[in-house]
Amino acid sequence: MNVSGYTTRELTLFRKVLDRAMAEADIAMPIELMARRLFVIARAGERDPDRLVDAVLGRYPPPLAPKPATFFPPLPGR
Repeated sequence: MNVSGYTTRELTLFRKVLDRAMAEADIAMPIELMARRLFVIARAGERDPDRLVDAVLGRYPPPLAPKPATFFPPLPGR
C-alpha cells in the first residue's frame, strides 16, 4: 500500500483510527481490509477520526462510491 503523500501527522491519525476500529469491530475483520477502506476515504480528503472509523467499519459510505448511471434516450430524429 502506497502511503506517500501523507504527512506524519496524518499517518499518526490513521494509525489511531485503525486501533480504534479494531477495538470497535463487531466481527473479525482483516487489518488489510480496514487499511484499504481507510485509504479510500482518506484519498477523498476525509480526516475526521469518527467518520474515518465509521468508514473503516463499513458504517459510512465512501464519498467516491459509484453513482447509478443516468440514461437519457436519444432525441427523436437523431
